[in-house]
Amino acid sequence: MIKQLLKAALRPHITHMVAKVYIPTLFPLTFLICLAALWLDGVLGFKNGFIEAPFHLWAAGISFTLGLFLWVLTYEQLTRIGEGSPSPAAGRTVKLVRSGIYAYSRNPSLFGKLLGFISVGLALNSISFCFILAPLLLMGSLIEKVVRQEPQLIEIFGDEYKVYQQEVPLFIPWKLFKRTQ
Repeated sequence: MIKQLLKAALRPHITHMVAKVYIPTLFPLTFLICLAALWLDGVLGFKNGFIEAPFHLWAAGISFTLGLFLWVLTYEQLTRIGEGSPSPAAGRTVKLVRSGIYAYSRNPSLFGKLLGFISVGLALNSISFCFILAPLLLMGSLIEKVVRQEPQLIEIFGDEYKVYQQEVPLFIPWKLFKRTQ
């Protein structure tokens, strides 16, 4: 499985997306968010962080590793099953992915991205980053999915996506928490 995920992480669809979207846009934005979080921590009096050193670095490493694993897993499924790129900026999938992790959440890559993003806040040991800015970013991402991406997916995949919307939650995989009778 690790070999398959590593192979997926190095697929042109993913490396192209990282080069076009993540490096020029998301990484610099994360740096600016770090500066804002540190400033906000100072303003709000959160000077000592919330996890003792060096445990905040261990927590950051675990969060980053788990986030990277989930991110690559979701993108592997999109590139393999969906036969395309996870990002419209780098092409898009040509098939709707409804199996695997996508049977539980329509946006499972957000879990990996969120854990990766929070790992930065944990490394900074910033309360504002982890508990104010990260939730705001998650909320903005979910709103963007509903307002911009979902109408595009309905346009591309039609009724198949509408049925998928009815069967699978936007973000939280509620099916995993339901008791089976």
